[in-house]
Amino acid sequence: MERRLQRIKRGLAALGDLRPGHLSQQYNVCGNPSCRCKADPPQRHGPYYQLGWTRKGKSTTRFIRAPDVAAVKAQLRNHERLLRLVDRWIAVSVEICDLELKQSRTEQASRPAKN
Repeated sequence: MERRLQRIKRGLAALGDLRPGHLSQQYNVCGNPSCRCKADPPQRHGPYYQLGWTRKGKSTTRFIRAPDVAAVKAQLRNHERLLRLVDRWIAVSVEICDLELKQSRTEQASRPAKN
């Protein structure tokens, strides 16, 4: 289990930039009545990329420029990996703590009683 814990810690140390949230594509319709977005069938403007996230109870959205989408997607993947690694760390840590408690109880039970 200690080796598993060390692998998790190395994975955490190897993470690059991270960013919480989700990325979506938006297509818009403008106010120009003769625009292509009002044609039949409509050809909406876009895609526009929008990043949304909630942190400390506050929701935020931000538009992301097309050239930055690949970097933002990598940051989002890193954040997801962080969450998975932390979850694994907690699971392994709980196992280790349980074993230590069990070992401690066993050692205490095997000691002679003091008078």
